[in-house]
Amino acid sequence: MKVVFQNMTSVTLALTVALVLSACGPSKKASDSSSKRYSVKGKVVSVDKQSHMVNVDAEAIPGFMEAMTMPYKVEPESVLEQLSPGDSISADLIVHPDEYWLENVKVTPHSNPPPR
Repeated sequence: MKVVFQNMTSVTLALTVALVLSACGPSKKASDSSSKRYSVKGKVVSVDKQSHMVNVDAEAIPGFMEAMTMPYKVEPESVLEQLSPGDSISADLIVHPDEYWLENVKVTPHSNPPPR
């Protein structure tokens, strides 16, 4: 009985260590095989620094989604300080199974309408 108890204790300890180590790993990585990356272009509608979100009127992403306005988390969050409503942006949309966010956000020059 003592041997069985020691083996169960060892197994429990090993499982606990494995669980703790897996929890300490990175929570999200764009390079994760379950993540997908898409190029996005759009116009900033609003910036919500409290929620760390930006609403973007984005162009269609072929094979993924139609053009629409929606909120996105931005990483790193410090990029939000550089964004203003009306800015045209390009970014990488990272889609993970349970979340999505924008990376590599760049403000792009506004295009002037052609002369008449």
